[in-house]
Amino acid sequence: MTYFLKLETGSMARRSSGGFGLIILGFIVGGPILIGQKIFEGDPTVIAVVAGAIALLIGWKITSKRHGERQAEEAQKQVLSIVDQHKEALVKLHRQKVYKGDYGELRFEAFEKEIRYFFHNVLLPEMNVSCGILQLPEFYQYVVAAVYSVVGDAEPIGVDLDAIPSDPFEFEYWTADVLCQSGWDAQATQGSGDQGSDVVAKYHDHTCIIQCKLYKSAVGNKAVQEVDAARTFFDGDSAVVVGKSGYTRSAKQLAHKNGVLLLDVSDLPQLSSILKLE
Repeated sequence: MTYFLKLETGSMARRSSGGFGLIILGFIVGGPILIGQKIFEGDPTVIAVVAGAIALLIGWKITSKRHGERQAEEAQKQVLSIVDQHKEALVKLHRQKVYKGDYGELRFEAFEKEIRYFFHNVLLPEMNVSCGILQLPEFYQYVVAAVYSVVGDAEPIGVDLDAIPSDPFEFEYWTADVLCQSGWDAQATQGSGDQGSDVVAKYHDHTCIIQCKLYKSAVGNKAVQEVDAARTFFDGDSAVVVGKSGYTRSAKQLAHKNGVLLLDVSDLPQLSSILKLE
């Protein structure tokens, strides 16, 4: 008997649910027919309600579109502002990360990876717009275009990068020449018995020990350790590594702890200012 009651109750529930579904279907199908008939008959109340509903729908669509446009404009303004704030770093990274491949073609993979890092870790945390816009693929493409626009319009730096020699020893002499033109008394150590020093530069009574690294990839810890030891050997006041391809994270950490300055070649003319000697 109990089983029968349960079965009967389930059947009733299904019949009840089926009946409710038919009622809903009736409203869906019959509602528009009834409304259409009333409008055809000229019922002013129905016509007013329908016209009001249409007006509300159109108004909502227009308002939503305008809101979306305002959000997009605000997002663009914020992107341009944030990219401009980090312009100097982006320009330097573009020069460091974009290089010629084995076939003479420009390789952008490393810089595009840097843009993704910038997008997720620098730009997004500073954005103040709806999350929906930030998740659009078009938004990321706009950021990429903004970055390339900034680095493309950047003014030339004070160093002629095309003049950088491809030979490591010549690069040491080139570094010394750039420093001499910037008020230093600098000499390359000619690569023999240098104890980790490629260039010794003097600015008044300040002695700077410099190691030059003409790498295609980021410079690592070894250069930091060597120039730090050379500073002690030559009784230098400061130690500097100069390169054109950036530095690894561990090299930056070690340099910070040991008081070693990591420079990009574009920073050479400002070395005295960077060391606060002026």
